[in-house]
Parts: sequence; structure tokens; C-alpha cells
Amino acid sequence: MKRATFFASVVVLIFAFAILNAPKTPVKLISPELPKEKILGLNQWFPEEVLGVKSPEFQISAKAAFFIDSKNGEVLFAKNVSEKMPIASLVKVMTVLIALEHRNIDDKFIVSKSAAEMEPDKMFLIEGEILTLRELLDGIFLVSANDAAELLAEKVAGGREEFIKLMNNKAIQLGMKDTYFANPTGLDEDEGNSFSTSYDLALLTRYLIRSYPLVIEISQNPHIYLPPTTNHRDYDMYSGINLLTTYPGVIGFKTGYTPEAGLTLITLARKDGNEIIGVLLGSVSRRDEARELLDYSFKKLGV
Repeated sequence: MKRATFFASVVVLIFAFAILNAPKTPVKLISPELPKEKILGLNQWFPEEVLGVKSPEFQISAKAAFFIDSKNGEVLFAKNVSEKMPIASLVKVMTVLIALEHRNIDDKFIVSKSAAEMEPDKMFLIEGEILTLRELLDGIFLVSANDAAELLAEKVAGGREEFIKLMNNKAIQLGMKDTYFANPTGLDEDEGNSFSTSYDLALLTRYLIRSYPLVIEISQNPHIYLPPTTNHRDYDMYSGINLLTTYPGVIGFKTGYTPEAGLTLITLARKDGNEIIGVLLGSVSRRDEARELLDYSFKKLGV
């Protein structure tokens, strides 16, 4: 009996030693809910059947478009919704989401040399300045600041490459099956550019505004002035979304342009308790087409 007890104790000690000395698996940063919902889980909201939606008589230059009632998923207008296309600065909608998932709105970031040198659209950040996440989001939404987006990619989650991995992991998690992010800005690369679809971008936008309504508060501002502080100079920024001041009910959301993508737009509008998310890709007249499609969509909703 004593011998059996002795051998049992030895086995326990060996097992404990093996566990304590086992090689440590490096911890990887991932979007918070990804382990629980491997594929589509977190986003349980999807637009209703897209096929069979009748397009209105008017034609649009946009290569793809998708306008939906964001509350019940009713598809109001659809054109080439599953076509993979370059999306320019609409990439930054995912950049913002990843930053908000991993940092607090008042967290501070020191501007790096590489971020400050980003072109072309920028806040004109100066190396060594310190700005909060909220202030950087102001720049991203109003002037589509590439310098702010790059700074977040560098500082939020262990480096730029890890940040881009998080962006693509989140796309999988949200059910964005036809999306790939190559960088945090949407700028055209020599190869392997970012791409998405109007359908996927509607999923992303709805998830972001439901999870972090603060972004609506930011994006609906036609103008934001950040006074100088001991940490940074002053910033005077005007929104690139003309519809904010010309179309009643529009409350943001994001514009984009590159030579390859053309004019891109995500618009968010509310009237009489209705909420519409609209996406235009590859347009040559996004403002006028957005107005026309919003008119059509609200009329279809009886507004």
C-alpha cells in the first residue's frame, strides 16, 4: 500500500513538472468575440433577400450600390451587391472599429514619424504630438486622415501587421465573405489592394453604429475645431460629406476616393423613425446619385 502511494506521488510530481515547463504558446490579439463565433456569429443581422429587387427606372453611374432599411433589413435598392471592388477610404470604417474594440476613447497616442509623413489626405499630424483616440477619429471621419489611420494601426494592437490581421479577422466574424483589407487607409498598393462589396460594407456599417454610436456623433459634424493644447497644435477640419448640409436627415457617414476605386460613399440617413444605410462604389457622381437613391428609398418606405 505504501509502495502504491509512493508511485502515485511520483506520477503527480512528474505531471506537474511537465505542465510548468511546457513551452508557452504566444498570445495572439484577436477581435474579442472571435473565439466564440468562428464564422458569422456576432452579426446576427443580415438584409433580406437581395435577388428580385426591382431597380427604379433611373440609371446610376455607380458600378455597385446597396440601400437598405437598417432596422428590418428590407432591401430598397440593389446593384451588383456581391461584386468585389476597390473601396478606397471606406476601409477606414473597419480601422475605426478595430481601434474602438481595443482602446478607450480617451487613450492617447504619440504621433510617429511614419504616420506624420502619410499622404495625401491627412490631418497634418506632427511627429511627437499626442492626441486622443477621439481626436484621431475626428480626423478620420471629417478629412479621411490617412496619418491618423496609420497611427492607430501602429499603436493599437502590437503593430501594423497585427492590426491588419485584426481587420480581416473581424471581417470573417461579421460575415463579410467578399472582403479583404490590405492596409488601414484604403490607399492603392502596388499589388494586393483592399476590396469589398456594397453588401459587406452595409453589414460593417450597421455593426459599427450599433456597437459604438459615438461614431455617428462624430461623423454628423460638418466642422470640428480642436483647440491647441500642451500636447498638440490646433486642428480645423471640415467634413467631405456635402450631404450633411444639403440633404435633410443625413447624419454621416464616410467618403472615399482613389483613381482605381473612383468615388465611394457610405451614407447614413434618418427620417420619421426610419434609418437607411446606403453604399455607392465606383461612382462618378456620388452626391447626386446618393440624393436620388435616398429620395427613392424613403419614398419606398412611405416617408
